[in-house]
Amino acid sequence: MIKISDNPLLYLLDDFSFPSPYENFEDGFIGASYDLHPKRLLEGYSRGFFPWYQDDEGLFHWFVLNERMLLKTDEIKTTKKLRQKLRSKKWDFKINTNFDQVIRHCSKVKRKHEDGTWINKSFIDAYTKLYELGFVISVESYYEGELVGGFYGVAINKYFSGESMFYLKPDASKLALIYFCDLLKENGVEYIDCQVPSEHLGSMGGRVYKKEEFIPIIQKASGFLK
Repeated sequence: MIKISDNPLLYLLDDFSFPSPYENFEDGFIGASYDLHPKRLLEGYSRGFFPWYQDDEGLFHWFVLNERMLLKTDEIKTTKKLRQKLRSKKWDFKINTNFDQVIRHCSKVKRKHEDGTWINKSFIDAYTKLYELGFVISVESYYEGELVGGFYGVAINKYFSGESMFYLKPDASKLALIYFCDLLKENGVEYIDCQVPSEHLGSMGGRVYKKEEFIPIIQKASGFLK
């Protein structure tokens, strides 16, 4: 790790080390790496960092936002209608049976705050490798046997960071999230890291936390803090 600037504070992540997440980074941007090696991803996520996009020069930009949205698994907001759909025989929910299609569907989604999609081939390849190593989870919604929504994220011990969602049918991603929260809660996982605050996830119970609040939560759940 090389400090390349003091104002703004920026690092070149040329090894597998990271700076303190409590440093004063401009807009949460800490610097960049040349690749998304599995060890770099695991080290970064476990400390509270995440990569967001790859620039035109091929560098991967890393962030630790000053505010982060987390969703407590026992505080997810649902409705009678959604719970009825969860119990419907027309709907089915699965884990890790169609990761390739989930990430490719997610890569086609354009968000309101983004000009395009940040999930390019480099990200797909990196997270596919992490999935093969057992550190990525794919959550899938099926309607009458057809994949219609879901999401994927990084899983380290009792830490889960949701990366991207998609839906082809109304409520499909919401149902997947409710299903997964129920599953996580049963296994002692308290939070889902939603990363960037959004109105959609806020409506489902996500709350914004300051850095001093969310960093200890993430580091404890990931096992970085013993």
